[in-house]
Amino acid sequence: MKKLLSLILTALLTVSMFVGCSSNNDASDKDVSKNDTSKNDEKDTSTKDIIEIEFWHSASGVKGEATDQVAADFNATVGKEKGIFVKSVYQGNDVVAKLKTVSQANDVKNFPDVGQIYGSGIPAVMKMDPLVTVDEMFAKGDASISKNDLHPSFVRAFEYKNEMIGMPFNNSTILLYYNKDHFEEVGLDPEQPPTTIAELASATSKLMKLKGNKVDRYGLNVAIRRYQLSNFIGGQGEYNFYGDNEGGRTGQMTKVTFGEDGSLKKYLTEWDKLVKTGGYKPIEDNINEEFATGICSMAIMSTSRISTIHGLMGEDANFGVAYLPKVDAADKGGVSVGGGSLCLFDKGDSDKLNAAWEFIQYAASPEAQAKYSIATGYVAANLKAYDLPEMKSHLESHPEYQVAINQLNASNPNVQEPFDLIPWELDAIIKDTMAEFGSGNKTIDEAHDYIVEECNKKLAAYNRANN
Repeated sequence: MKKLLSLILTALLTVSMFVGCSSNNDASDKDVSKNDTSKNDEKDTSTKDIIEIEFWHSASGVKGEATDQVAADFNATVGKEKGIFVKSVYQGNDVVAKLKTVSQANDVKNFPDVGQIYGSGIPAVMKMDPLVTVDEMFAKGDASISKNDLHPSFVRAFEYKNEMIGMPFNNSTILLYYNKDHFEEVGLDPEQPPTTIAELASATSKLMKLKGNKVDRYGLNVAIRRYQLSNFIGGQGEYNFYGDNEGGRTGQMTKVTFGEDGSLKKYLTEWDKLVKTGGYKPIEDNINEEFATGICSMAIMSTSRISTIHGLMGEDANFGVAYLPKVDAADKGGVSVGGGSLCLFDKGDSDKLNAAWEFIQYAASPEAQAKYSIATGYVAANLKAYDLPEMKSHLESHPEYQVAINQLNASNPNVQEPFDLIPWELDAIIKDTMAEFGSGNKTIDEAHDYIVEECNKKLAAYNRANN
């Protein structure tokens, strides 16, 4: 299957790790400090014939420390038992870019054994010859976990043509954050947050504050980019697709379809109600800090920022999280999965490949996923993690995380971030146009037509150049 994928997708370019919540959504969650990986650099040399594998990741700060700890815990348990040592290596924001460099040089020996690959990066790694899909490893049998242990939406997030490419690892979804004190101040029920964009607009108009002619407090802050838009498009009806071939998951995506099916116009029509309140901020400067300090009353952000907001607001934090508001009250699609997966690469050493598979299975185990979720705010991919006492205790004391889990459970697995080949280019079109629209400088029709036409021009040009 790997070879077939390589032929089908040989034209795919590498993508940046984050254009949008497999993209976007988690990119700005990262702490700027680099994590210390020294805890993983010391092997137990008393064990002979240790197999060392290299794990490239893009997590920094608190999330980086937690990622390194997964490797350290493996080394101290399964690795110690089986003679495997995982070296955890931070590779900056974009592991895929580093992989492209070694792939173009055909430098297989310098590939990692395991790489952390975000959803938007899956199309790029599928053309890399050393890739071994997770389904290929499952097919060998004797796995310590089952695909049935994993949340269906998380499995779908990293599938192409129904083959699972990477193992879900650091995953999130998108939520509405709201300041409960502000809600009470203006007479809104803090236990009844907005459920539709129309209700969001109504709340925004009440929450905003003016000082003279300038906004002193915004009702809502979020920049609509590729990832955010894909959620508003995908959630419509039972579920909806952003582009042809099920958003690039059953074949190469050649065009966006949200123009021809009317879903973009429907979304923009509702979002315009929000724009007209005057209390919506369409660009993100320091969204975490601005929400935490009360500069904006509501924000749309990743689940992985819950711990960040708690840290910024301190013990007196009084905020809630809610499902992403729907375009229409009757919509049932829900939201997509953001974040990344773990992919395997075969460097010509079967022992290393099998050792890497041991590590990936460990990282997806209930115990490892529960610990990682508690430490980072990501949503555990392994359903059995929620049966563990420590996870139950965590969710009881931090009910915000349960909201994220409930939202994913209520979502259709077909609602996913698209495999759109050139996500960074489409993201730029959507981000810039929605900023103009959000500032009142483009009409519904102007924004709609520009996004559809420009996205399809970019996709057509890419496909012509790479056939």
